[in-house]
Amino acid sequence: MIVAGFDIATCTGCAVLDGTRVLYVDAYRPSGKTEPEIFTQFRSWFRGTLDLYGVQHIAIEQALVTDIRAPVIGGKPGETRNPVTYKTYLRLYGLRAIAVQAAHGLGVDLIEVHQATWRKSFTGNGRASKEETLALAQRIVPGLKSKDAGEALGIAW
Repeated sequence: MIVAGFDIATCTGCAVLDGTRVLYVDAYRPSGKTEPEIFTQFRSWFRGTLDLYGVQHIAIEQALVTDIRAPVIGGKPGETRNPVTYKTYLRLYGLRAIAVQAAHGLGVDLIEVHQATWRKSFTGNGRASKEETLALAQRIVPGLKSKDAGEALGIAW
């Protein structure tokens, strides 16, 4: 059974496994500068990865839930905490939506896994750091450098 794990973010980690055999593990960052360019490139890469490896099941890290509309102390009503954070969350939710739609369009099952759940399953510690996750991933894939790819491996595992 071919399973893919994705740590969807501005730099997305991806791991594809056939059982416990790693077929592919890396991180991908779209090169576009605008939202339409980034979303278009991500959709092409994501669907292409699923097709290339014949992925049958997908696990993605569950999107973080945050109150991005909380007012800034002393700010104007409705002002966000940090405009950069707000824009980042919008992009992350957009990438998640593309993954969900692409999986559905290809008839591939997709589940979302809470960060603490996959970390506990992979490392034995639901609060393991990115560094701890990468260290374990490097035991499976020697020479792996990307924390994003290491997390994707944990999600797929």
